[in-house]
Amino acid sequence: MKKFKQLLSRLIVPTVTVILISQSFYMTREITWDMIFSTINDIYWWQALLLMVLGFVAVLPTVLNDVILAKWQHYHLKRRELLARSWLINVFNINAGFVGTVGMLLRRIWFFDQKNTNHMKPYIQMYILSLTGLFVASAGAIVAVWFNFVPGYEDNMIWLMLLLGAAIFVGLMSFVPRFHFWQGMTRRALVLLSGNALLTYALQMALFVTIGLTIGVNVRVAIMLLLFTIANTIALVTMTPGTWGSFDVSMLLLFSGLAIDVEKAVVWLILYRLVYNMMPLASALVLFFYRLSRKINTDYRGVPHYVALSVTHQLTTVALYLAGILLVLSGTMPSIMQRITVLHRLRPWPITFALANQLPNILLGFLLLISARGIANRVKRAYWSTIVVLILVVIYTLISFRQILPVVIFGLLLVAVILSKKTLYREQFIHSWEQQVVDGGIWGLLIISYLALGVLNAPLVKHHFQRLNQLGLLPSVHWWLMGTAIILVVTAFSLLLSRYLSAHQQQLGVPLDEPRLNQLLVLGDTHYTNLAFLGDKRFYFYQVAGQDVVGMQFRVINNQAMVMGDPFGDKKYFAAGMQQFVDDADVLGYTPVFYEVSEQVAMLAHEFGYDFFKLGEEAHVILSAFSTAGKKMQNVRSVVNQAQRAGFEYQVLTPPFNQQIMAQLQAISQEWLAGREEKGYSLGFFDPNYLQRYPIAVLAQAGKIEAFATLVTSHSEQQLAVDLMRFTQVAPNGVMDVLFVNTIAYAKAQGLQTLNLGMSPLANVGQHRQSFGRERLANLVYQFGSKVYSFEGLHHYKSKFTKNWVPMYIAYSRKSWVLMVMIGLLKIDNKGVARAPEMKVVYDKDNDFEQ
Repeated sequence: MKKFKQLLSRLIVPTVTVILISQSFYMTREITWDMIFSTINDIYWWQALLLMVLGFVAVLPTVLNDVILAKWQHYHLKRRELLARSWLINVFNINAGFVGTVGMLLRRIWFFDQKNTNHMKPYIQMYILSLTGLFVASAGAIVAVWFNFVPGYEDNMIWLMLLLGAAIFVGLMSFVPRFHFWQGMTRRALVLLSGNALLTYALQMALFVTIGLTIGVNVRVAIMLLLFTIANTIALVTMTPGTWGSFDVSMLLLFSGLAIDVEKAVVWLILYRLVYNMMPLASALVLFFYRLSRKINTDYRGVPHYVALSVTHQLTTVALYLAGILLVLSGTMPSIMQRITVLHRLRPWPITFALANQLPNILLGFLLLISARGIANRVKRAYWSTIVVLILVVIYTLISFRQILPVVIFGLLLVAVILSKKTLYREQFIHSWEQQVVDGGIWGLLIISYLALGVLNAPLVKHHFQRLNQLGLLPSVHWWLMGTAIILVVTAFSLLLSRYLSAHQQQLGVPLDEPRLNQLLVLGDTHYTNLAFLGDKRFYFYQVAGQDVVGMQFRVINNQAMVMGDPFGDKKYFAAGMQQFVDDADVLGYTPVFYEVSEQVAMLAHEFGYDFFKLGEEAHVILSAFSTAGKKMQNVRSVVNQAQRAGFEYQVLTPPFNQQIMAQLQAISQEWLAGREEKGYSLGFFDPNYLQRYPIAVLAQAGKIEAFATLVTSHSEQQLAVDLMRFTQVAPNGVMDVLFVNTIAYAKAQGLQTLNLGMSPLANVGQHRQSFGRERLANLVYQFGSKVYSFEGLHHYKSKFTKNWVPMYIAYSRKSWVLMVMIGLLKIDNKGVARAPEMKVVYDKDNDFEQ
């Protein structure tokens, strides 16, 4: 018998719940979602806003319980922290509390750092007192039914009396001396908790009644209050988590005895759950995950926060693009926008109606796309412009669609942009080629869709010009004129927004400051620092304690800052200097590309998230090991001997050079170019100002120069590099062999270690099966591209003088497309300036070349 009673007691709650739920399904079987949404759509926006506010107000008093608890138990918590913990505890308890068990456990967990948290008694006492409002309401309901103030609910007296009886029993038992239940409870805490319980329950009833009145339920307020109390009583007795299920089913059963439409009853309960349970729960979840993310972020040194911001920024950008695309597409289909009542009066004037019908969607859509690009580029100026555009979109959708869902979607997008403000750090907007390709594709598809759907298939054309359309001309002309007007307006506003984003452009780095550059080159130079004096580059200086310690030369094309060669200056600061350069460039919207750099610098760039691949190899002649002896150098020796017998003379001239020498060199250069355009950036070009800076090795016969090469010395590398090389068409074969052999001897006499013969592009690139795909492709170009450029021939020629090859690399951001990087290099591979910077020199009359 005892086991049977235990089994029966365990089955009562689930049995009652199943009966109630099955009954609710039976009662609502004919209700559809369309009926529910139809009822909800009748609610004005200000009423919906009021209900949302009242929902939070009804929950807020529960937070006061923990404020009272903290003072009563002498917790030491900051007010902000206490309120945050209390909100989480009470909201979760409202939605999942098994007779307050969840709330008690959560308090045990979240107040673990306070004293007295090892005892559950204060939490149990607080929970019992929190039911004071329901107990008082139940007693009042019994009185109202007993004395027939609210007739017709005598059958529900059992639930009220059961709860009241349980309350009386628990109250009497709590005063039994041996239980000491109320021990530790102060009179102040008792009064405050009981009073707050009455206030909380009163606000819940007020919310429930307000929802009923809002949706137009014609029921006495007293009956609403009675039904609310009875349903809460049933839910508490059945111990449903958070009163979900039992309360709602009980209300539906109670509503069945009233003249209330079932769909309105369902909407009533849905709105109550939405504003009292779901929205506070959503806020609590946001708060919970925010606190959790802060803790995890602290534990893992900020990495999760960075990842979360990055992901949020990407999602926001994608959402902005999708929103803009949808708005434009909706503008290409005028039937969607015919819901605007005011525009129906414009129908007799088709062009005016169509413009007013389509223009707002298309204009706002394209402005949103431009704003999305600004947000994607993390530009500060894009923040307020995007906020303004989104506010206009929200207002427009609210007026035109007159539905809450689009407004909510764009409103959430507005909130996402506001929250992403910290991710916007760039000072200016630069539209990179990669982004232009993506945006151009999107804009192109939208314009095509506009022409295809908005012009050819517009319902307005078919309706107003059906007869004329059969003739073939007027509709087409009409819609083309309308489309042109729309495109002009959209273009004008788009240009204004683009100009706003692109305003206040700042240049990266500084122009050539020769004294400053020379002072830094004393700390360390490279065989490419001579290119700094071409005048086609800007410079970035990294300072330590106010002194320049690292420098880089670069040239800007689009958003790419093409750095030429390794940094120069003090090597120990290269990593810090490159990192600062990448950061400063990023703030201004530029992306550095490190071109023709050493393996060491390529690895440093890789640490900054850069990809790299091998460009080719430089031929370095080890001067101490070079010799023309041996069988392999037989041809070279022969050419050198023939040149000597023919009267060719090798000489290294030092600047400044007189006009006669410069005229000879210029004539040789023009003959060698044969009308081709001079190259620059990574190569020296013929310019009198530039040539006056470095020694020139010449080969002359009978006083006439036949070949020359400018020589650049890198003291840090102990290296002599051959820069500009030119020779006449009548010069004998092997003239450059003679020039190189003599230059090697000259460099050796200067006490240097190597002679740099320059790059052999694509040499030994992509030879392995496991090489990068782009390097394998470069290898094919190397093997089969000799018809355009003799890659193999150049490598073979330089191999006569050395077997020592030094790899050179290009490093570029992983966010850049390698194709666009290559295009950028091709576009800047020219002089870039009309004249190189002039160097003040005093000509030495004795430095004339002996004729």
